[in-house]
Amino acid sequence: MARKKTPKVRLTIKTSLSRRLREIRQELFGDHGGPELARRLNLPARTWYNYETGVTVPAEILLSFIELTGASPTYLTTGEGPRYVGPSEDRRMTDLSPLELIRRGLEKLERERPIFSSSPGSGQDGPLAPGREGTEFQAVLVFPFEELNRPTLDTARSVGRVLAYRHWLPNPGATIAVRAVDESMSPILPKGSIVAIDRSLTDPRELRGKIVAARLEGEVMIRWLDLSGRHVILRPNHAGPDHPLVPVEIDDAPADFLIGRVVWSWSRFGEG
Repeated sequence: MARKKTPKVRLTIKTSLSRRLREIRQELFGDHGGPELARRLNLPARTWYNYETGVTVPAEILLSFIELTGASPTYLTTGEGPRYVGPSEDRRMTDLSPLELIRRGLEKLERERPIFSSSPGSGQDGPLAPGREGTEFQAVLVFPFEELNRPTLDTARSVGRVLAYRHWLPNPGATIAVRAVDESMSPILPKGSIVAIDRSLTDPRELRGKIVAARLEGEVMIRWLDLSGRHVILRPNHAGPDHPLVPVEIDDAPADFLIGRVVWSWSRFGEG
């Protein structure tokens, strides 16, 4: 018996839905954010990518996606009306987690092509100098990754500046940036990503589920922070022999082992 063909109208609806799911995922999590969205939905990454290519999405997954992203059901099914429901764009961005803010702006920042100065005194610090940037942007000093091992940072050791949108930096005066040196957080933060760290945010109880910078026994790392009983768990995006889970007993941890929370990043995909 021949297999019954999917009606053309139904196929068109499925194709349109998958395209809108992909558009919203790219807007909130970025081009490389599929695995992170899948993690939040408790799905294998490949399963999510199948949905983006037209595989039927179960109702419970679609509802979870709507709850997570604030996407409008009307927009998803018909393409009409606003893409998101609820308050204004600014309110939505305020409610997003740091990771979602990172992914949401990654491609926009790529198109903007922020300009780096080669050094603070290079003579190229006109629009990038603190206090002289435009009202939409904030200049953030970039330091070598190993400088995070120092309890205090000397601005003379910075290697340049990068522009970030002001509303992504809760505490601009306490925010610095470094370049990721390994693939432990890939694909969320590929090697070479510029990572902005808010050093005023160091309470592990307030950083659960966030990406943080930490220092332990002379090693600096960028990791997810989880809590388990009396332990902080520093978790790479891909655990392995080179990037294991690191448990830290809160009572025995150095007072300054948490450097701060990652609040923003910028990546040139494909960089070595």
